Amino acid sequence: MKLECVVAPTVEPVTLAEAREYLRVDNDIEDTLITSLIKAARIWCENYTHQAYCQQTLRLTLSPEEAAAAFELPRSMYMQDITSANALLADGTADQLSYKSACGDIYTRMCFTDLPANISGAQVEYVAGKETAEGFENVKTAILLLVNGMYTNRLPTNLGKSTEVEVPFGVKALLNPGRVIL
Repeated sequence: MKLECVVAPTVEPVTLAEAREYLRVDNDIEDTLITSLIKAARIWCENYTHQAYCQQTLRLTLSPEEAAAAFELPRSMYMQDITSANALLADGTADQLSYKSACGDIYTRMCFTDLPANISGAQVEYVAGKETAEGFENVKTAILLLVNGMYTNRLPTNLGKSTEVEVPFGVKALLNPGRVIL
């Protein structure tokens, strides 16, 4: 299973003005840097909580075995629409698939109803996330903490053997209540 974002969000949960105020930056010299840090922090939070906060189009690519069984669409808690479901055929073409879906409390479950025998995989594109950042105050605060940590510490902070990236104190505590455990 491979998940990728094909249409990125047009808005972030935290605005540049909010981040500049939090960082106590009163000029626009580093606006490009701060904007990229906001995006990186949002992506980190989405990866940690397994949710899409801002409206974005995601593409899930499945192996033939994964496509043959019912599966959950990752990050679909705030599901908007399934835009396409295609079988990837052995000859390199794609064929539209019929499917059944059911929205649950956390994820949308899906299954294909007419898989051809010669598929090499399947792809589902869907829109998930909210149009506004309302109700995400913990997430906004976590993003601001991450932006502040990345802005003030521009060098790696974890020089040990662990692959776990250190995050500012409180980020995980803010995100854990809404985290989807896989």
